[in-house]
Amino acid sequence: MFRAWILAASWAVPWAVLAADVSGTITILEGDALVYRGTGRVHGAEGLRVQPGDIVETSSSTFAQLELADQSVVQLGPSTRVLFHVPSGKRSERWLYVMDGWAKITGAKREGAAAPAFDTRTPLVDIPASAAVIVLRTSPAEATVFVERGDVRLGERQSGAAPAPAALRSGDFYRRKAGARGTTSPSPTQAFVTEMPRHFRDSIPLRGERWKDRPAPAREAADFGYADVEAWLKAESSVRRPLMQRWRVKAREPAFRSALVANLSSHPEWDPILFPEKYKPKDPPVRAVMAARPASTASTAAP
Repeated sequence: MFRAWILAASWAVPWAVLAADVSGTITILEGDALVYRGTGRVHGAEGLRVQPGDIVETSSSTFAQLELADQSVVQLGPSTRVLFHVPSGKRSERWLYVMDGWAKITGAKREGAAAPAFDTRTPLVDIPASAAVIVLRTSPAEATVFVERGDVRLGERQSGAAPAPAALRSGDFYRRKAGARGTTSPSPTQAFVTEMPRHFRDSIPLRGERWKDRPAPAREAADFGYADVEAWLKAESSVRRPLMQRWRVKAREPAFRSALVANLSSHPEWDPILFPEKYKPKDPPVRAVMAARPASTASTAAP
């Protein structure tokens, strides 16, 4: 019962604070999906609201469509993991981080948009929000982007440097491997077209109005372990640090803690959480304390 209360609280608090800042809604779900929320997980379902900070993960045979608050649409293919990042405070930037898998993103025109736009980020490229339609397949090792419609200004992410820009037009196909510059061709490769999820080829109607006033309830899923989120814990700093704050209570679980310690070099920011005693103020040496004491002005007379 205590665990259930903690999970309920972890889901309720972000909703109470950000109720008007819902990232979107899952409007189509064929297959299974999990949503990592707070310190737990819930089952994906049609009509489930996607909240800021949620990670959506599809299974090996799943198709999902999400209609976002900025009126854009994101379709996810099999074995895909994405994070909806909405920063706290006054910063307005929002981004959808595609860790790996397939995604088709239909941008919304900025006129009359209901919420600030979501940029798209992957381990290798940044794609600012636009009214274009793109299909991307990504992993930490390679990124491929097909511009189905519109114009895109893509940025190549470079270690320690500003992203190198690349301008893509309708029909262009971009490919980049880690450690190299990207290349652009006037059409996608046959392998890309063959492997693309079949739903990405169809024009699928929007269904958000169906759940506008009656969202699906969150249904608890099994707890997650270190292996389930290892890729996120070892991601770039801007991704993993907010997750550290959210999942710090997981360090109390023996198995999760052991894995954190074993992989500490990949996420060193966990060190103060795992070993807080190392960061406590040191007691001054005894001699320094004695030297700092004021000398007595009174002498002790012999009897």
